[in-house]
Amino acid sequence: MMTTWVGANTYAVVVIARGGKDATTGRDPASVGLAFSDVVYGRGAGGAELSGWFVQGDGDRPVVVVVHGYGGNRIGTLEVGPPLHELGYGLLYIELGYVRGSSRYSGGEREADEVAQGTAWVAARTGRPAVLLGFSGGAFASLAATARGAPVIAVVADSGFVSFRHVAAFRAGLPRWLSVLMPALYPLASGGGHLVDLAREIEGEALGVPALIIHGRADETVPPGGGAALAELTGGELWELPGVGHTKAFDADRPSYIARIDRFIRDVEAS
Repeated sequence: MMTTWVGANTYAVVVIARGGKDATTGRDPASVGLAFSDVVYGRGAGGAELSGWFVQGDGDRPVVVVVHGYGGNRIGTLEVGPPLHELGYGLLYIELGYVRGSSRYSGGEREADEVAQGTAWVAARTGRPAVLLGFSGGAFASLAATARGAPVIAVVADSGFVSFRHVAAFRAGLPRWLSVLMPALYPLASGGGHLVDLAREIEGEALGVPALIIHGRADETVPPGGGAALAELTGGELWELPGVGHTKAFDADRPSYIARIDRFIRDVEAS
């Protein structure tokens, strides 16, 4: 029994640390009608350049830093850009360092730092405030980056979660306590990275900046009630959508999705 328990936790951490890669190419913002510049927004593991696409917005609007999910890359977030850009927002699509396989997924530590580098790039290069828009694992990294002090005025977390440990237990159909060994084993699989737990990052206090938590009630990828848990943890505003799956809120009703995010950001700016 003990061997099975350790083996299951070991398998889970190896899968997470070595997964998440998506080297798909072939599209860029021009494919959705956006003029853009290729940029290097920071440095990842071993000093590797972190690539981004920057789309200039109106001079008085924030820049939305768009963060893809685990198992995807920046191509998968392209469609959300045009309607935001029509409202004047600038865009920085970032790609996290593990995506091309140059490093393993660190568990959220390095990814949060890379997101923070994206927001710092916005401040340094545009002089405009940054808003984070993250999806799934990107929402997780965005919230972790914000908790660690990334320079943002707000964060929108779509289909996020509190920790990969909780997700792994849920996906395996196991009680959460059975995944308790994962944090201890993870550095061995990831090359030194640690599984981030947002409950520990935020330490029982509000996030520090306004958050909009978007969650589909038909999400079968992350644990049920994940949106409510994140909203309570962050002190954020919860927008739950019945019948909507994981990261599918934008596709379910694109005009409503963009309007809700725009209203949230404008309310933040006005406060």
